[in-house]
Amino acid sequence: MANLVEILDLKDLIAGTGHDLTTGFESLYSRLYAANPQSPVVKQIEQRVEDYFSRLILPKYPTIYDLLLLSLRQKDAIFTFNWDPFLADAYERLAEKVSLSNLPNIFHLHGNVRVSFCEHCNMAMQKADVCDTCGMSMTPTRLLYPVERKDYTDGPYLTIQWEQFREFIGRALIITIFGYSAPTTDQEAMAIFNNAWKNGESHKFIHRLEIIDTRDGDELAWQWSPFSIFHHYDVRRSFHESLLARYPRRSCEALFQSNYEGKYVEPIAWASNLEGDGIAEMIAHEGFKRDTD
Repeated sequence: MANLVEILDLKDLIAGTGHDLTTGFESLYSRLYAANPQSPVVKQIEQRVEDYFSRLILPKYPTIYDLLLLSLRQKDAIFTFNWDPFLADAYERLAEKVSLSNLPNIFHLHGNVRVSFCEHCNMAMQKADVCDTCGMSMTPTRLLYPVERKDYTDGPYLTIQWEQFREFIGRALIITIFGYSAPTTDQEAMAIFNNAWKNGESHKFIHRLEIIDTRDGDELAWQWSPFSIFHHYDVRRSFHESLLARYPRRSCEALFQSNYEGKYVEPIAWASNLEGDGIAEMIAHEGFKRDTD
């Protein structure tokens, strides 16, 4: 997002508006939208965003998106604010190799360029013209742009995404925040996050907040302190240092055994030095095949 003005070549488009290009895309768009949400400049920016992100594709070799999906189970969920198609595309190619019951849920809180929604089935799926289930027309998900006041109940798709967000956060044992900066344009989302996390089930043994980010640890601790129950939080510099990577598909069990039962739980080496068709190698690992209730 920091470089989106340059990536989308918006300088000439914005030059005549009188706005400062150095403020960054999120602040810039928010101000333009506040002045006139139907202006030709706003509409052109939105079209360029959709065109750019729709063209992005994953490389053929395994990526961090594949690792993230394979480190979780169906009981788990990923909530993303990203417009890019990488999680959706990684899910699609993994689904060709494994049962969908072995993959986590994905919810796109700000819409996604690669996801459509069937209003008849109330289901989101890979972008298509018609629904695979009922044959009715599909609706592309609308992207939520960085404006000060977002409507998270605008239509059934977004309503479902945010209902699930509240549900999962409220009963989560572990929450991993991966590279999310919590911009000022997401204050409503942060309020929902805060309320759902604090109002979760009271009988849970452990609450763990894990932050994967390259920023200073003190800065991150201050930013996320409202969500760190009993100060149980960890800061990781990369995905490979996280509970998800060290204990793939067993992160909750590992946390419970080490913190509540006092046992040493040896990390699982499963995602290192993968080359070529490493996805098949990941899937073949015993930690992926063996599951628990």
